[in-house]
Amino acid sequence: MTPTAPTGSPGKKPGDEPLPGYRLLEPLGRGGFGEVWKCQAPGGLHKAVKFVEAGGDQFAQESAAFEQIRAVRHAFLLTLERVELVGGELVMVMELADCQLQDRFRASVASGLPGVPRDELLRYMADAAEALDAIAARHGLQHLDVKPANLFLVDGHVKVGDYGLVRRLGGQPGGADPGLTPRYVAPEVLRAEPHARSDQYSLALAYFELLTGAFPYADRTSHQLMLQHLSAVPDLSALPAADRPAVGRALSKDPADRFASCSLFVRALAAAERPRAGESGTISAVPRQTECVPAAPRAGTLSTPQLPRLITVRQPVLLPGVARRPGVVPVAPTRVPPARPALPPVVRVGDLTQRQTAPGDLTVARFVSAVLKAAAPPPVSPVGAAGAMDEPQVCRFLCTSPAALLPLKLAMVAERWQLTPEYPEPGWAVLRRTAYGVAAGAPRGSPLVPVGGLRVVVRRGTRGVGEVKVTAGVYGSPDDTFRWVARLDIPQILDSIRRELENIHERRAHPRFPATFPVQVYSVYPDGVVEGPLGGGCEDVSAGGIRFVTPTPVPTEQMYLEFPGMLPVAGQGLLAGLLRVRPDAGKRYVAVGRFGSDPSRR
Repeated sequence: MTPTAPTGSPGKKPGDEPLPGYRLLEPLGRGGFGEVWKCQAPGGLHKAVKFVEAGGDQFAQESAAFEQIRAVRHAFLLTLERVELVGGELVMVMELADCQLQDRFRASVASGLPGVPRDELLRYMADAAEALDAIAARHGLQHLDVKPANLFLVDGHVKVGDYGLVRRLGGQPGGADPGLTPRYVAPEVLRAEPHARSDQYSLALAYFELLTGAFPYADRTSHQLMLQHLSAVPDLSALPAADRPAVGRALSKDPADRFASCSLFVRALAAAERPRAGESGTISAVPRQTECVPAAPRAGTLSTPQLPRLITVRQPVLLPGVARRPGVVPVAPTRVPPARPALPPVVRVGDLTQRQTAPGDLTVARFVSAVLKAAAPPPVSPVGAAGAMDEPQVCRFLCTSPAALLPLKLAMVAERWQLTPEYPEPGWAVLRRTAYGVAAGAPRGSPLVPVGGLRVVVRRGTRGVGEVKVTAGVYGSPDDTFRWVARLDIPQILDSIRRELENIHERRAHPRFPATFPVQVYSVYPDGVVEGPLGGGCEDVSAGGIRFVTPTPVPTEQMYLEFPGMLPVAGQGLLAGLLRVRPDAGKRYVAVGRFGSDPSRR
């Protein structure tokens, strides 16, 4: 749990006793899963006590994690001593650490170093790796929240703590945990498929950051970071050259390509060629005394590593003037990529497959116009005509709020628009306005009965980054007046729901039209190499971009899109920029691209 300014909770104050004999002294911090206080336990010992409010996703996750970790004991795991449900809170008493490893990093930076000295940091990483390997090998658990704030220094050793996301591998599948830290999360965890080597990925990121003060992925928004975990190549240039092969392997997108254990990863780092003076992260002298400086090194903790594994590079298609890549490269390439070549906005796909290229026969405007014409919906029937308004309207947007908050946020929308809400399951809501009339065939004067109505279905994705899909339409046989009012209300209802739930804005300027035609994706790498095609299916299009699904994630920021069988664009490829990609149910990936977009100019 990453602490913030220790302000404490309005309901707690120094001197309170949440458990008999445990007196609160001062707040230590707050995070996504609760707050932590320093306390004095019976006998005068100092402990840390964590509070998690009962109810909701946080409490359920923390309780489930405690059940997984309660019986685990290891010298390098922070001891969880007592757990009680008191009133409306889960109260956990645990060992009090000297500080977090991120505090040691700050002390090193304050003394003029780029990060924690390498020899010292390797000792800490060995402790953490041993604990993570133990819970994985002996108990089938993954911590899933390894980061500097959850690595605690106790008497010169590191102990892994904060077990709020611990999960047993092979257990009941579920969505991505609501409290995960986007900065350190492994790609398979974003896909809600944690692996026995997921913690190794996070440990490698922590090592990189604590050693250099830098990070291998651009530190932008949380959503962009998660996208980079899924598909971007990490930038390892801030690391000493000797560390790059091991860190690169530990950061492999496929867990099977990583080391067999966290300890093997750390041993590979320790046995690598020692960095030369002047390289990033190479200063290893013990700094002047600062707060939370650890004890002297321990001998004999590290041994010979496995060698970095090599992979075979794909056979690419080349744009003109770009040299072929060599047959094999290290897992973590360290060269600076060449400047991106200019790319024509429309190309002939046949030339791409023959390792040649030439501008296509269409302009971008004509290409996009043809795609929109193929996807445009039929004209809306007049109100009162057969089938009028029965075609639902669809709205999609991103939302990272927990599914448990959906009823609270939608209650305001339901009240404003006189809708009755139902919640069949977490992340799913149905809002209705019932229409009444005389049943078909009933004599005049018969009592009114439900004959249809307005229905709004809200579904929030539960795997990975959550996307909300809202579908609204009229069903049954309401009269013309009801249909007319519904036609006016539906766009405003969709807008109200979007304003309540959306917390990642897309700045969408064009309406989207549903589409089901196939699409072929040719990935364009920064050095001009083109790879593909990757087959997929379109979900919707607009004048500005496209949403489509593929069996594997699109790996590059630029791509050419081909629409097979669609005249007059058949055989042509349109340049597009990838805005995001996320996992979806059924092991698919949903991508959103912008037509004609060049990421280098954003």
